[in-house]
Amino acid sequence: MQVSSSSSVSSVTSGSGSSGSGSAAQIAKLQKQLKELTTQLKSVATDSTLTTEAKEQQQKLLQAQIAAIQQQIAAIQQADAQKAQDKAQKAQAANETSPAEAAAARKPQDSPLGNRLDVYA
Repeated sequence: MQVSSSSSVSSVTSGSGSSGSGSAAQIAKLQKQLKELTTQLKSVATDSTLTTEAKEQQQKLLQAQIAAIQQQIAAIQQADAQKAQDKAQKAQAANETSPAEAAAARKPQDSPLGNRLDVYA
C-alpha cells in the first residue's frame, strides 16, 4: 500500500510545479488533486486489509498532502489578488494628474474673440 501513497506524492509535486499555464488552470489542477486525495483518504478509512497503524500512517500522509495543496491554492489566490491590486494602483496613478495639469485642463481655451470680449449681464 505504500506504493500508492508515494505515487500520489509524485503527482502532487509534478502538478504544483507546472508553469506557464494560467493561475485558474493551476488551481483547477490542484482542486482535482484535492478531490483525488480526499477519495483516497476515504478509501483508506474503509480499507480492511490495512492494520490500524498503517491506516493512521496513510491518513497522516494524505492529510499532509491535502494541507500542502490547500496552501498552494491559497498562495496562488493571494498572488492573483496582489497582481490585481498592483494593476488597480497603476491604473489609478495613471488617471491622476498633477496640480499643474489639472489647472491647465480647467483653463478655458484661448480663442481669438474670447479674450477681447467683455460679457456683462
